[in-house]
Amino acid sequence: MLAGLEGMASGLEEMLSSVQPALLHPIDAVKLLEAATCVEQRAGALKTLLAARAAEAGEWRRLGYRSPEEWLAQQSGCGWGQAAGTLNASEKLADLPALDDAVRKGELSAPKLLELAKTATPDNAKKLVESSKTQSYRQVKRACQTERARARSEDQDEARNRRIHDERSLRTWTDAEGWHCEIRNTPAAGARIEAAVFAAADAIFKEAYAAGRRESMAAYRVDALERLVCGGGAGVDTTVVIRVDESRLRDAGGTCETTTTGPVPASEAIGAILAGAFVKVVAHDGTEVTRVAHHGRHVPAEVRTAILERDGHRCVRPDCGSATNLELHHYRMDHAQGGPVAVWNLCCLCRHCHHLVTHGGHRLEGGPGNWTWIPPPP
Repeated sequence: MLAGLEGMASGLEEMLSSVQPALLHPIDAVKLLEAATCVEQRAGALKTLLAARAAEAGEWRRLGYRSPEEWLAQQSGCGWGQAAGTLNASEKLADLPALDDAVRKGELSAPKLLELAKTATPDNAKKLVESSKTQSYRQVKRACQTERARARSEDQDEARNRRIHDERSLRTWTDAEGWHCEIRNTPAAGARIEAAVFAAADAIFKEAYAAGRRESMAAYRVDALERLVCGGGAGVDTTVVIRVDESRLRDAGGTCETTTTGPVPASEAIGAILAGAFVKVVAHDGTEVTRVAHHGRHVPAEVRTAILERDGHRCVRPDCGSATNLELHHYRMDHAQGGPVAVWNLCCLCRHCHHLVTHGGHRLEGGPGNWTWIPPPP
């Protein structure tokens, strides 16, 4: 096995020294990139399989490292946190056959694997692995956050929230690349900040579009933050949506989370209900909202809220997940064919992906939690 890996490494070195991207046909470059990604994913899987056993050798101690994580980080050229995640995943594989099988088949990227390893248990591993195959990394991360929240008791949720609140921070620094900012706060506070920034960014986008300027949404969000902090942010709608199972409000289990930043304690939802000013609470009992249907173009507010909440306020295309410029798409029965405005017939797509489906020959199939994106034939 070692000789085989060393031979592969040598072969890759030869390719790296000889490849001339400018001389390749673009389609050949695409195929080579796909093959390189496949090699990278399987090499990462093999590293994860071996990491825990290699750490047992104690080589990290002999070489003077303070921990196996520090040693692996140096070996891999990654950060300490990523190395710790790899070791954690490696140690868990023996107890999680579904995750181990997916790793050995090379079905998981390194980021997805590390996220699943933090969450998977013998009871939920198979379900999480299967859903991850059709989800983007962002969607997998969100699903894992929700799964971990379900496993926590109310007291644990409250304690975790208090700890994060007590450790909240804002750090800024300036270097040759400009001014930087890093903020840490509770999910509920983050949802309020995001709602304000995204709403202001949308207003700035419309101003720029009308003036003929085109920039990224990331740039507009920075402008929005500056406007909110330095200009007061008057007139910005900062509505936050919290999804909560009614059973959770009755202290009988269930989930409670913002639609953008993840799990929050039930007390946040209860406080939002009492405040009644900046939050929509979507209470689920599994019935009423799915019964609403409409045959015109107008989308009733309760249907729009339900669809946005169900799809996580993000584009459902597995490799997109954009949270900006969202539009509702009739994915089962097109509106031109009499498709109704109903929860079962609508999903969220960003403006770009919606255009691809409507005019570019792309197809969206499946359904919530099992979306498949099919591009047109070459």
